[in-house]
Amino acid sequence: MHSGVDNLAELKFSAIGPTACDREAIHLAGSIQPHGALLAVTPEDLQIVHAGGETAALLGVSIESLAGVSAFTIFSGDQIARLRALLGPDRKIERPLHAFTLKAADATPVDVVVHQASGLLVLEFEPRREPAPNNSLALVQSMIRHVQRAGTVQAFCDAVVAEVRAVTGFDRVMIYRFMPDCSGEVKAESRASGMESFLGLRYPESDIPKQARALYLANWIRAIPDARYAPARIVPMIDPRTGLPLDLSQSVIRSVSPAHRLYLAHMGVVASMSLSIIQHGRLWGLIACHHSSPRYLPYRMREACELFAEMASSQLEAKVAAEQLEARLRSTRIHEELVTRMSQESDLAEGLIRFHPNLLDFIPATGVGLWVDGQFTGLGVTPDAAQTEALIGWLTATANDGVFQTDALPLIYPPAKAFADCASGLMALSLSKSPRDYVLWFRPEVVRTVTWAGNPNKPVGVGPDGGFTNPRRSFAAWQESVRLHSEPWRASDIEAAHRLRLSLLEVVLRRIDGIARERKSARLLQEQLMRQVEIGLRRSQDVAKTLREETRRRVSVEADLSQVLRRTVEDQEAERLRIARELHDTLGQSLTLLQLGFENLGQVAPDNGELQRRIAGIKTLTAEIGQQVNRLAWEIRPTALDDLGIQTAVQHLLDAWSEKSQVQFDLHMTLGDRRLPPAIETTLYRVLQEALTNIVRHAAASHVSVILRLSDRQVTMVVEDDGRGFVNPDAARPPERLGLLGIRERLTLVGGSLEIESAPGRGTALFARIPL
Repeated sequence: MHSGVDNLAELKFSAIGPTACDREAIHLAGSIQPHGALLAVTPEDLQIVHAGGETAALLGVSIESLAGVSAFTIFSGDQIARLRALLGPDRKIERPLHAFTLKAADATPVDVVVHQASGLLVLEFEPRREPAPNNSLALVQSMIRHVQRAGTVQAFCDAVVAEVRAVTGFDRVMIYRFMPDCSGEVKAESRASGMESFLGLRYPESDIPKQARALYLANWIRAIPDARYAPARIVPMIDPRTGLPLDLSQSVIRSVSPAHRLYLAHMGVVASMSLSIIQHGRLWGLIACHHSSPRYLPYRMREACELFAEMASSQLEAKVAAEQLEARLRSTRIHEELVTRMSQESDLAEGLIRFHPNLLDFIPATGVGLWVDGQFTGLGVTPDAAQTEALIGWLTATANDGVFQTDALPLIYPPAKAFADCASGLMALSLSKSPRDYVLWFRPEVVRTVTWAGNPNKPVGVGPDGGFTNPRRSFAAWQESVRLHSEPWRASDIEAAHRLRLSLLEVVLRRIDGIARERKSARLLQEQLMRQVEIGLRRSQDVAKTLREETRRRVSVEADLSQVLRRTVEDQEAERLRIARELHDTLGQSLTLLQLGFENLGQVAPDNGELQRRIAGIKTLTAEIGQQVNRLAWEIRPTALDDLGIQTAVQHLLDAWSEKSQVQFDLHMTLGDRRLPPAIETTLYRVLQEALTNIVRHAAASHVSVILRLSDRQVTMVVEDDGRGFVNPDAARPPERLGLLGIRERLTLVGGSLEIESAPGRGTALFARIPL
């Protein structure tokens, strides 16, 4: 182990101590790994500014002789031309790339990789000590084919580590996942026999400082062939033109932090390689490779691994997104059902809790409660009403966001320790500001055992001689029990809560607006009545007499009109029934007898072909007339409505419309075997008949859904289409809306009501309700 101060990073590390690892400028290391060499040249004239590493062995020139030398004295004309091409006016080297291969003095192939940094062209030289793959692209394609068959995220991670280890030959390959608290956990592992397993171990945030994570995000791959090396200085360390050190952020042979080399030594790791896993521009994790002896993977192999890491990141991102999408679709379906029910139920708790799916189906929890107007309604395992009331007071004073969530409620609200067994986790969704109304989800305490790779509370230290020490020399499992925590809330749970809050607020606001309108109407009415009272005080007798007479006349007229209308409708329906039966029974029977007569007539002269053809034609015409008579009889008044009931009549009506239109119909009925009063069945049938006529004529719909449901106190019919819709069905009524007036009048005769919901381009829904 090298213990001297060989580079800028080690100088800083020993000066400020390992406790400042998170501030170490590791991208300004001032040195490289000694198995390769580095030249940094000016892009204009290719004059060497910096040099480092084994230049004598790889380039045939000592490092002391390179300062200020032109690259023309080192490289061939073709190689210079290649560098010029890479530095073209419209070219920018975004990331390290392979420029060419040259031969060392001992004929060893040397890969030359270039990138741009600190305004210079940086060339890095690595001797090829292991054979490179013949076809890197084919290798990557094979690796991707082997892993993309995995169906889940975990199976995909297992396949990735197995494939990387099979291709590279490392002793141990792991997927290291960064957790929300920036600690890390080994999620998948493939290892050689005899290697210690790190699977499931947790690593503290300090093991990979912030600036190291930033470099992992900027570079897909990082390789250390032999961590026991003594760093090779870059000469000069400071650029004489700028006074700044060379930025080695994209260097493939940059010397790593001495703390990291010590860390690897304590793990028993000699060679390592890290491949980044990046999701949505953020560092999701690492593919970490360990080996107990030096491993000098050639550049082409590392290039293939880097490409595989990029493609695996995309595949993993898709699989994570697919799992999240599945959860979101399920949440969306339940959300839509909840919103639909809330819009129909007068009691918010009834719509959200009493039916399925409910709030416990929407966000997984063991209990859910509603605190509305100072009243608590709970479902599942929840704190009692008094505990919830105190919790609401704390939330009102503490939580400012519309959705508050924690998986450790007793740690921030100590009284919750008394009910931690049912509410260590809380998600609170506020519905109003004053008074505060809430929807609350509760999760119980889950005592978890977190297994760390060594004691996470023992930091790196500095010995009395100024050397590095690290008490975490053993990475054996170190367990810690976590109490007063619940299962954490997922991001999809929090997102679902925000979406539900918006929908709930819309429902609440609509109800508040309705109450406000009712109050305003009541106030205006009260003011009007007060004015009438004042007038009445002056003309009390005359006005009272006039009002009584007017009221009597109005009641009488309305009663007469209602009676006339009801009698008209009843007479109309009776006449329709009489005509329908007359057409069906009398005319239908006559046509049948006529058809039989033609058959007998045909038997009189069976050998007369011409007569037989004419009789057959007349019989066909007679049959068609019979069908038309039956259709007319059904349209005038379906006998099934009186004989079999509303369900059969509606089914026949939809079948008839389906045959003569391009509209698809769905029917859902929950009447069972129950018959409704004849007047109600007739009204429902005529309402549906008029609604279907309007839809087919004016809505341009392709699908119509009809729902007929029965409760103890009312029957409801819903007719919904996906047609063009309209702005306001109650505004100035155009001709196509006139059918709605007849529907309203029919419903009024049986005490029913009509509601219409419509918007341009979003179809129309008609709700007809009749009390029983």
